[in-house]
Amino acid sequence: MTRRLARIAVTSAVLLSAFAAAGPAQAIPPAGPGQSVTYTFYSTSAHTTAVGWWSYGSCGEPFDFGTHTQYFTIRYVNC
Repeated sequence: MTRRLARIAVTSAVLLSAFAAAGPAQAIPPAGPGQSVTYTFYSTSAHTTAVGWWSYGSCGEPFDFGTHTQYFTIRYVNC
């Protein structure tokens, strides 16, 4: 029984550290009046190769294509 409890404790510690490293979830920022929000997603943290885009708000048609990754920039456009 002691090995089982030790294994559970190690597994729990690994999972908790993984969630802590990921950081808190962030809310999707709203677009203000006369504004659009555009996300550009990149393949790595170097932000050299764009792999996806997502845009919403008042400045044209919303779009979402490509791949969403954890590496992105956010740009606000006033129209």
